[in-house]
Amino acid sequence: MIVEKQFKNILIYSGGETVGDGLYKISFLYNLRRAFPNSHITWMAGKGPTEYSRSLKPLIVSLIDAVKEDYPIAKNPFLDLIFSYPLKNKYYDLIIDTQTVVIPTLILKRIKHGVFISSTANWLFSDIKFKDKNKSISLNERLNLFIALVTNTKLSKNLNYVNLKGLYELKYDKLAEKLLPKNKNYIGISPGAGDKEKIWPLENFIEIALELKNKGRTPVFFLGPSEKDLLKYIKKRVPNALFPEWEDIAIKSGLKGPILVIALAHKLKLGIANDSGTGHMLAAGGCPLISIFSKHSPLKYAPLARKLTIIDSKKWGTKDPHIIPTKEVKKAIENLLKK
Repeated sequence: MIVEKQFKNILIYSGGETVGDGLYKISFLYNLRRAFPNSHITWMAGKGPTEYSRSLKPLIVSLIDAVKEDYPIAKNPFLDLIFSYPLKNKYYDLIIDTQTVVIPTLILKRIKHGVFISSTANWLFSDIKFKDKNKSISLNERLNLFIALVTNTKLSKNLNYVNLKGLYELKYDKLAEKLLPKNKNYIGISPGAGDKEKIWPLENFIEIALELKNKGRTPVFFLGPSEKDLLKYIKKRVPNALFPEWEDIAIKSGLKGPILVIALAHKLKLGIANDSGTGHMLAAGGCPLISIFSKHSPLKYAPLARKLTIIDSKKWGTKDPHIIPTKEVKKAIENLLKK
């Protein structure tokens, strides 16, 4: 059995994290820290930046001890395969390679280490191998499988939702309380996405919001900076809808971004979102979530929500989200609210 005292220094390698990626991996980081509370954990993003050193930094200060980003692993793959020996003066008791491309894995394994673990090439380069190699598992399960393997324990069935309260400062919750006071039937709606091909039509979201309003529920829209131009239009179409991030009190507070959305999500009865970073924020905030998928696979990218309903356009034989009928989302809303 591998015991914790062997792992004083742990290195985790990834390609890099957007907000959605970073929030998705919080479950893994949370469980890793619980497994190794006294270890020094370094997160290294090798292909670009990571939001763990930016917008998500307040969430991971108790989970990660150091962050390296845009570290040159395999930027020129074939030359680096011959000449690259990264972190020459460093030694790690445990290296976990979270990506699955062969050349970066080979280069990464040159770092001095005690135990190296990687699922690349069906666990070929890993010092500890997963026996059931053909089993289909989600990305979250694979990340947490690394922990199970190095601790010689079974993969827990309770891996998904992690309550982030306590990982960020209380001031975000206090602001959320002012923006969304208690005793309201708040339903969150996030109509945007960074990839425009994944967006369910705005008019569908507006139809949903109007029906919610007619049923005595309060639509709460979440619009990022790139969606500011939608603010005036939606306000006109959905009178009395709330836009908490765009309230003067929120703007003047200086508190913004993913952590504010997470704090606000704690106030929601339910959230509805495209496959997007904001969807991951709402899930991280703990509200039940309806996630609208189209382009990508929910198995890999579905948010880690406490309660999750996925509506995937591929059910209708296409990756075009426009095909998803509003009645499917309306039905999902009622079903989730009954639970």
